[in-house]
Amino acid sequence: MKRIALFLCLMMLLACVAGCTSSTTETTAPKTDAATQNTAEAQTTAAAQQTTTEQATTAEQATTEATEALPDVIMMEDFSVTTIDGGTFTLSEALKDHELVLVNIFATWCGPCGMEFPFLEEAYKQCSDRVAVVALSIEPDDTDEVLQDYVTEKGITFPVGHTEGTNLRDFVTEGIPTTIVVDSTGRIAAVEVGAMESVQDFLDLFDEYSGENYDPNMCTYTVYAYDEEYEGAAGVTVNFCTDTMCTPVVTDEEGCAYFKGAPGRYHVQVIGVPEGKKVDGDTECYTEPYAQIIWVGLIPENETAESGETAETAETAETATTAATEAEEG
Repeated sequence: MKRIALFLCLMMLLACVAGCTSSTTETTAPKTDAATQNTAEAQTTAAAQQTTTEQATTAEQATTEATEALPDVIMMEDFSVTTIDGGTFTLSEALKDHELVLVNIFATWCGPCGMEFPFLEEAYKQCSDRVAVVALSIEPDDTDEVLQDYVTEKGITFPVGHTEGTNLRDFVTEGIPTTIVVDSTGRIAAVEVGAMESVQDFLDLFDEYSGENYDPNMCTYTVYAYDEEYEGAAGVTVNFCTDTMCTPVVTDEEGCAYFKGAPGRYHVQVIGVPEGKKVDGDTECYTEPYAQIIWVGLIPENETAESGETAETAETAETATTAATEAEEG
């Protein structure tokens, strides 16, 4: 699976307008006595102080309003696990020395998990100075001995342990591997589901959520649309809506579309599908305040979502049942 990493741009609006004009025309100032001059200077100073105070108050109010306008974010709960080599991995400690922490949730029986580990290992080797990685098995039968053999087989050098004793199992909603990206502020920057297909996929993920160009107030939401053959479906239009506006995105030939915006709770609406198709399930949902995947399954327009029967088959079955009932009563 290609990395499916969902863009409305949130900008903190800071406007400051200042202007002044000067005249080069010479004028003769009227003569004033010292008392009048002192009074004028005092009035001018008081006026300047009042203006400065008002400007400071206005700026403070603008900053407060801008801060309050930022959407809620989800901070990652700190956790500490014992790794299979007898060490300890603690999220808060890892964040002290790294720009990003990647938590990979897996199981040894998971084929896609095993497929992506060599890519993750190589990416980790290239970026271990700024990225911390920990892989935690969700499978109770993955004992330390089983995991040790697995680590040796895959050539893994980053810490490996179990999810036991943490809340990390709660993040596994679509399947494994599940990757949680925690940025330098401790915020959940992204939750990725599915295996990466290359080293570059991981490097791109690292670069997206760390470094000088990373903006913690922005993240990417991804739409992945697929048909009844589980192939990517192009031409699906999805709206990402706030209380004031909606931004549509359209899936490409691989079934992907991307929306970048401030992390928040967007109202997601499927508003268009290819001809002859319909959505298999709900057409609306809400995002979590971190990057995630919005899955959109499509089925033929004349197929029922629940049973997979075509409308014609269902109607035929209903007719047959009615006829049988009438014959029995007769």
